[in-house]
Formats: sequence, C-alpha cells, structure tokens
Amino acid sequence: MKSHRFYYYNYKTGQGHTYQACRDYFDKHLTILPRVLIDVTQISLKTTIFGHTYESPIIIAPSAFHCLAHVDGEIGTARGATEAQCIYTYNWMYSTMPEEKVLETTGPKFLHIYFTIPIEILEKVVSNAEKNGYRAIVVTCDDPTYRLRDHMLPLFEEASKNIDPDLMKTIITPNMNTVDIKIKENFNKVSITWASLQWVRKLTMLPIICKGILSPIDAELAIKYGADGIIVSNHGGRQVDTTVPAIQCLEDIINLVNGRAEVFVDTGIRSGTDVLKALALSARAVFIGRPILYGLACGGHDGVKNVLEILKRELVYDMACCGLTTIDEITKDILYKHS
Repeated sequence: MKSHRFYYYNYKTGQGHTYQACRDYFDKHLTILPRVLIDVTQISLKTTIFGHTYESPIIIAPSAFHCLAHVDGEIGTARGATEAQCIYTYNWMYSTMPEEKVLETTGPKFLHIYFTIPIEILEKVVSNAEKNGYRAIVVTCDDPTYRLRDHMLPLFEEASKNIDPDLMKTIITPNMNTVDIKIKENFNKVSITWASLQWVRKLTMLPIICKGILSPIDAELAIKYGADGIIVSNHGGRQVDTTVPAIQCLEDIINLVNGRAEVFVDTGIRSGTDVLKALALSARAVFIGRPILYGLACGGHDGVKNVLEILKRELVYDMACCGLTTIDEITKDILYKHS
C-alpha cells in the first residue's frame, strides 16, 4: 500500500492518545485468568445477534474508500467476509463500489449510513435495506459535522494521486454520483439530532445500531429514540483526542442498558485475545476496522479472509485455555480481578 493511502487509513486525531489509550486498556487493565483440565475438544464460535444465529462474534466495521487498498474495493471485502463466515458492514455513503455489485456476494451484511446523506436519498436507502437483504442498519452518531470536508478529504486526495485515473472516475462514492452529489459542498450544513434517529426508526423494521456511543446518557437516549443496538466506539481514535477508551466505557453502558438493546464495541481490537476480553465484559460482538483494510491491501479478498480467520483461531485457542467451549460461556470470571 502506498504511504499516503496507509496514512489515510491509519490516521488518528490529534496526537493519537485516544487510540493508544484503547490499546493500553486492553493490554494493561484487562488480564486473563486461565483454567485447566476442562474438556475443550469441541469449541463453537456461533453466536446470536438480534435473534439470528451467526458463525462468529467478529463483524467487519464500516469504513470508507476500499479501492484505496485494493482494486476490488468493497467487493473484495464482502467476498472475504463471506468466505470467513463473518458479517460485513457496508458503508453505503463512502463505498467505492456500487451497492448492487457488493450485494452479489452472499454473506450476511449490515448497512451503514450517515445522517448527513441528503434526506430524500437516505429515505430511499433505508426503506430498501430489508428488501436488499441487510440484517441491520448501523448509524454513525459521533460525527456532528462533515468531517471529510475539513481534514479527511485532503488526506484522501493525496492518497489517491497514484490510482488509475479510470478507477478514480468512480472511486468517489458511486452510490452518490447517480444524483450528482458534490462531496465538498453539501454535507456540512445538516443538523444532526436524536430526531434524526427517530425519523430513521419510522422507515424500517430492521434493527438499528447506534455507533459512537460512549456516554451512558447517550445510551439511554439512543434506546429512547429507537435504537436496538449500541456500538461503544471511539471511531477508531479518529474523532476527539484524549477521549476515554471505548472498551473502558463498555461495562457501564451494558449495565445501564440492562438487556434493552444489544451492545457491541470497537476501536483498538487487534487480536482474538482482545475479542475474548470484550466478550468477557458482555459485548454481544466486536467490530473490526483497520486490520480488515490492511488485509485487503495485502491480499484482496483472501487477505480479508485471512485476517478474520486469524482472529477466529486466536479466539478459539484462548477460549480453550480458559476452559470455554461456547460464546455464551464467556463471562467476566475469566478476567483477573485486580486489587
């Protein structure tokens, strides 16, 4: 991957303290207490999300501009997810491949949207989501202004300089080009409030997951206005520097939600061991971002599949070392209680 493209994906706001704090919390504050002499010859990663059974609690997080990583773009990511039997979250607004092409892959998918999509387009996208086979809708809530306009778009433009010009004709959101939307001009004036979530709730029967929740107050409001799920998330450390780690917020939000919504977590998850720790804190599943893009860059859909398979193998091994054979058996008991 060219250095500018890597920098676009690897970007962390400020001095990167938020992302590093997430990693430090996983590494230094959550330690595992193994168990021994338990039969672990049969281990299953099957889990249930919104009443549906899936093969793994590892979900690909929404991310943008996959053609910067590989010519196959989001199609390659979706193929890799399908082959690894993991859910793929398709970023409709910032996809570099048309939705219909991505939907030709057969694996389970969530749809990701921003409230900044023009309302007439958003209404159509959400209303068609169930017909298009999506299992849930993920809504980014921690993006109060049009972030690409200020500092992410220059990074993207620099990263894309060496990409084939023919590819660049369609690399900027082909789903949006059909209505001649100009990225640089249109999205910074949209007011985003809880009423936006309430409006989307009326458009679909699919589960809605609010992404970017850290405050228990916001978790309560998300449920009030129609969310079925919450992703406790720092947006990969790309929003506000020195923010509290998402993984540190997870348990408080789960306790507040108390079963009224399913709770997920992302940011800084880099191994099957991290996945195990998040599940031990009662996350329903985890979302993985940058590692998927790096896998795509290195090997297309095979690279994506390999990243997911590595995470799954590590999770299985760690479960075995803790005497666990199913996802439902993972509890906080496997985490060492520090004095």
